[in-house]
Amino acid sequence: MAFCSKCGSQLNDSDKACGNCGEPVGGARFHETSSSNDMWMGILAYLGILALVPYLVKDQSSFVRAHALRGINLLILEVIAWVAVGVFSWIPWFNSILSAVVGLASFVLSLIGIINVANKEDKDLPFIGEIRLIKS
Repeated sequence: MAFCSKCGSQLNDSDKACGNCGEPVGGARFHETSSSNDMWMGILAYLGILALVPYLVKDQSSFVRAHALRGINLLILEVIAWVAVGVFSWIPWFNSILSAVVGLASFVLSLIGIINVANKEDKDLPFIGEIRLIKS
């Protein structure tokens, strides 16, 4: 699911326009941030546990809210992955490979999210974008 770039409502993948405000749905949606605060809050959304800050602060723009939800979902998936690494810690060679893959994936997905914020793009993260453990 994606979010409307105008009003922040959730969109289905097949939507051509927002059901709430009628805004046409495109591939990557660009958003004009109202302040540098939106940019910093969007970046915080992809910095591990700091994703809680933009998620818990009230009265955020739809841009920040969308990235905060993506950041929280990424954080939860990272915790699940690191628990899996801990479960397999008794297999030394497998644990080291799994640790490297999880660490690299976490870093790359966080970096992609930060780049999306810097480019003022409102789009999902690759591979995990459709996973919504926390919804608005």
